[in-house]
Amino acid sequence: MLTISKVLTRTDVEKSLLIPGDSFSIFSVSFNGGHFFNMAAIDGTGKALDFPCFLLQVEGIVSVGWLPFLAGKDVRAGDMVLLHRKWMDDGDDSTVEIEVRRKIRLLGEDIWAVLH
Repeated sequence: MLTISKVLTRTDVEKSLLIPGDSFSIFSVSFNGGHFFNMAAIDGTGKALDFPCFLLQVEGIVSVGWLPFLAGKDVRAGDMVLLHRKWMDDGDDSTVEIEVRRKIRLLGEDIWAVLH
């Protein structure tokens, strides 16, 4: 399984998730005629999601429109987002799985718990 992970900033949570464009090479995304593409994904419950993405070519950054996904979740700067490329059972196709984690201290240890 291939993964992109990022500790979230205030901009990520309030405006748009910003990820280096070269990170997307692990996913099968298509820049249809330029700077825009859609990234299909599923969340931890299996819900299908569609994220509009825009390549900021000068900076080499992809801006992911994910604010609707965040609605109703208590996501904060300092949490972590993970995008996993998960291969299907037939091995010919893959899907992107998204999850957000928060660092919590449990019995003197830091762990990353999945937010739902």
